[in-house]
Amino acid sequence: MKKEVIIIGNGIAGITLAVLLLRKGISFALLHRKEEKQAFALGETLPPSAMPLLEQLKLLTVFEENAYRKTYGYHSMWGNSRVTDINFYHQNPYKNGLKINKHQTLEKMRDMIRDNMISYSKGFELIHESHGNTVVLAKNDGVKMVQGQILVDATGRNRAVLQKLNIESTVYDELVALSCHLPKIEHPKLTHEVYVESFKEGWGIVSALNETENICTIYTHKGHEILSKLKDVSNWKSVLSETVYLKDFLVEDDNIKFKGGNANSSIAPQVAGNNWLALGDAAMSFDPLSSHGITNAIYTAAKALEAIDKKLTEADPDVFIEYNETMKTIFQQYLQSKNNLYRQETRWKDSDFWKRFFE
Repeated sequence: MKKEVIIIGNGIAGITLAVLLLRKGISFALLHRKEEKQAFALGETLPPSAMPLLEQLKLLTVFEENAYRKTYGYHSMWGNSRVTDINFYHQNPYKNGLKINKHQTLEKMRDMIRDNMISYSKGFELIHESHGNTVVLAKNDGVKMVQGQILVDATGRNRAVLQKLNIESTVYDELVALSCHLPKIEHPKLTHEVYVESFKEGWGIVSALNETENICTIYTHKGHEILSKLKDVSNWKSVLSETVYLKDFLVEDDNIKFKGGNANSSIAPQVAGNNWLALGDAAMSFDPLSSHGITNAIYTAAKALEAIDKKLTEADPDVFIEYNETMKTIFQQYLQSKNNLYRQETRWKDSDFWKRFFE
């Protein structure tokens, strides 16, 4: 099977690029793992700043129609013991964000490109040459080889294609996240459905997942002493006992769903080569404090489309170099902004978690 573009990865970044390629008339195949487990729902919120990008890409309607609801702000207790209200009605031109249903939105977008999707179960091998790429799938997947001029890594933090190319990522911190689903509680002192609070050992966020559930995520760093306690949800109440409002959302329930994982900031030293590129988290992954993870996936898909189209139509040898430099510039700006946000919290600047931002 010969295509102009091979995408490996089935998340927001890869699916968005696939939809954009389809509209542009560029032939592609999207390879994804068969029988993927449904992702642990995290209740992501798209900020108002993402709305113009979605409108520009003609994707706003699909996101709005499959969202849980519009959001109009959030609460934060960061840097002091007062709750700050961040209201989106000051934003222009959109005065709302979206609490997205990621699974439903992805399924709707996959329906648009279903004929171009190929599933595999035994992994893949890559033959990477200067003139093109060949992805080899196991015979029992029904496809032997898919050939393409351009290969796209959209495998998220796994960076499966970059690993095949022997490109190791640079990790800038050791942030980890532990999340659990909780029965939804309407807090009497909070209006918005998203609340962020910092505390001595890290920070946490509670966000409405749907009409009946909240999701609570605690962020700390790898190796911190509270991690072993947080791996048992029954300990969360005591670990968060000194927080102001976070502790109020916790309940005692043996059936609470729980998941942990990396939430660090990282980037591949090279996110594009002669005939390949990475996008979304595979190119650069952001600390969730930035709230731009999904926006980054969509934006990098749009930039990747521009680069791919120019590469195919004009045979421009520099276009992927420019893409690579653009991603690096964005990441450096993000790092500076992220570190400045953490340094706003000075109450525990000598504690194990916070001191690294002041050294």
